[in-house]
Amino acid sequence: MIVWLAWAGSAAGYALLALGALSLDQRIYTRAVTEALARHRATRPEPADAVPDEDLRLGVAAVAVLAEGDGSIHRAFSTVIIGMVARGVLKPDTEYDGTPTLALGNSDECRPGASEEEAALRSLASSRQNPAGADPHGLLHPTADRLMTEGYLRGRGVYIDFQLPCVFWARTVAALTLPLAALETYAFLDWRYALVAGWTSIAMIVVAWGLALPDSERPQALRLPVLTERGEQVVRQARARHAHLDPAKRPASQAYAPDEAAAACAVFGTAAYSHFAAHTPGFAAAFTAGVERRLESRAADHLRRHWNDFIG
Repeated sequence: MIVWLAWAGSAAGYALLALGALSLDQRIYTRAVTEALARHRATRPEPADAVPDEDLRLGVAAVAVLAEGDGSIHRAFSTVIIGMVARGVLKPDTEYDGTPTLALGNSDECRPGASEEEAALRSLASSRQNPAGADPHGLLHPTADRLMTEGYLRGRGVYIDFQLPCVFWARTVAALTLPLAALETYAFLDWRYALVAGWTSIAMIVVAWGLALPDSERPQALRLPVLTERGEQVVRQARARHAHLDPAKRPASQAYAPDEAAAACAVFGTAAYSHFAAHTPGFAAAFTAGVERRLESRAADHLRRHWNDFIG
């Protein structure tokens, strides 16, 4: 009985030693993160004042990229299409088989100063393809690239400079594990306890291996926002300018005017999309059909390119 109590005490003691080392290293890690954030706040330059009407200069597609907050372009894609439908450049229609689609509407509405995105979508519609099936990334990559070049976006996965602290205590316990495991095995050499002692020693070595592994992960607290301060200023400008278009404050029966729909979608996203679709019969079905066709085409293309992987 005394032998089993000694074994239980040694196992519990090693477990407490490992947990204590992890706790001490976590404190060091937390302190290093806090200091890195403090250094960044202390050295970050003060943001310049926002240029008046900068949101208007950039355009609704760029504002939609910024307002989405994560640098993606899906909101900007729907914003451009909604703007064209609201102005009559595109209209909900059906294909010969009854599939909902977006077709070319009033050709006179295509202004000479129309953006390249609108020109590309209008070209698709004139060739009897659903513009909602276009590749958003190919269409709006230049816009996102321009925003990054001009300092409105910093991209994803940008972190504050951070020197990962050494996990001193955990590695110290890991280094002590081998002699402790040898002592554990020696102390219980009797054949009645050898199996338990062996498994205990193996478990200690596995724990030591986990403690010694290097940790290369950066904490999410050190990840910088995708938008720079300049980009956030543009979003604040756009929200203040178009506050009256907020679907939450707008009567459900009041439709957006042709010059309001794109701005509302850019700033308020899904809620504005739903509000516009509720007043535009056939639009949601046509847009969804285009997106589904694009995804099906992408899946078929992926299968075609990787067909040899399936047939060996």
